[in-house]
Amino acid sequence: MLDVIWTQNVHEYPEEVRELVRRGSAILVTAGSSASAVTKQQTSTIPIVFINVGNPIGIGLVKSLPHPGGNVTGFADAVADLSGKFLDIARELGGPQAPIDYLWHTAWEDGQHRFSLTEQAAQAAGMTLRSRPLKDIDDLEPQLAAMKSDGATIVIIQPGPFTHRYRKRIFQGATSIKCATIYGFPPVAQDGALIAYGPDAIEMYHAAGQYTARIVNGEKPADLPVQEPTHFKLIINLATAKALGLKLPTTLLARADQVIE
Repeated sequence: MLDVIWTQNVHEYPEEVRELVRRGSAILVTAGSSASAVTKQQTSTIPIVFINVGNPIGIGLVKSLPHPGGNVTGFADAVADLSGKFLDIARELGGPQAPIDYLWHTAWEDGQHRFSLTEQAAQAAGMTLRSRPLKDIDDLEPQLAAMKSDGATIVIIQPGPFTHRYRKRIFQGATSIKCATIYGFPPVAQDGALIAYGPDAIEMYHAAGQYTARIVNGEKPADLPVQEPTHFKLIINLATAKALGLKLPTTLLARADQVIE
């Protein structure tokens, strides 16, 4: 039996996973860091193939990428490594001197790691990065108000389970204060992000299916290296640009893999 676990609320996972373990699932396929981490806590024997995990070593899923060990392997999203790329896009939109706001969820296990990498990249590039932390969704409106007061024009939204769950509310709120949004998961551009850049999700899911088949045929997760994405997509939402009254650089539009009208 193959089971796929996907949810955006970590508190929903444990009982769901325990039930799958009791049912005798042969393989568990998990999407996202939180689902993957909690699933690993529930079983050390059932093979787990994860997808879209940003820091599999840091959150304790595997010992190393080439030799994961244990019962877990899968596909890292490498989004944390794109911190400099997000800043490059922000610089194209606002110029080298424009301050960049960074909205992130402090309760997520990989949140501080991703913020620190972005902060380091901003310092190296001589850019001003303003942290906008969220403990819960109730913090969103006060942070948006602070951003508006500070004249924010561009916000990088840290991709993660929390921001993905509330993505439409976040995108709409940022757009309402005329702040351009950059997000690290391409499919969400259709939900209102101005620019979404990140790994090709379809490619990752296809590869996960191949790993699952290999495990079904007798290979062990410990022997299958964790893979990182090789293809990335840039998607731009022109409807959001229009709502912002923003004319995008032609160089940015020319590089887009998809433009949503």
